[in-house]
Amino acid sequence: MRATSLIVLLIFGAFLMLPPAGFAGHGLGEATASLLLPTTGQAMNGQISSAKTKIMGGLEAGLITTTAILGGVVGGPVVWAGVGPLIANHVWSALDAYSNSSPEVSDQQKQLEEAQRILQESQRRNRARQGSSFLDNASY
Repeated sequence: MRATSLIVLLIFGAFLMLPPAGFAGHGLGEATASLLLPTTGQAMNGQISSAKTKIMGGLEAGLITTTAILGGVVGGPVVWAGVGPLIANHVWSALDAYSNSSPEVSDQQKQLEEAQRILQESQRRNRARQGSSFLDNASY
């Protein structure tokens, strides 16, 4: 039992070292959220009322109950009858959240791209203006 709890603690510690969702790549934040708590990534993707999200939530509740009962009553290796499907539900939720995430460009990103475009256009006009005035003032 100590080895299992150590492994779970190590896995949880590894997830704490992942970058926050704001700095994560496309879909990584949603997948990480769903891996820790199923259906969270689906909610972030706007799929909270879909049938598969309800199935994931129902499975999670049932499997937690099954694991608690098997662990308290029977114990030993029989606990894996509840833990195995519980892990599978977390992985399924994470993969689904990652595959259904959409790369939305934020308003700040759009403003930044517009500002960069305007700056480049302004620099191009300045170079054109300076180039023509230099040729006009040159004496041959």
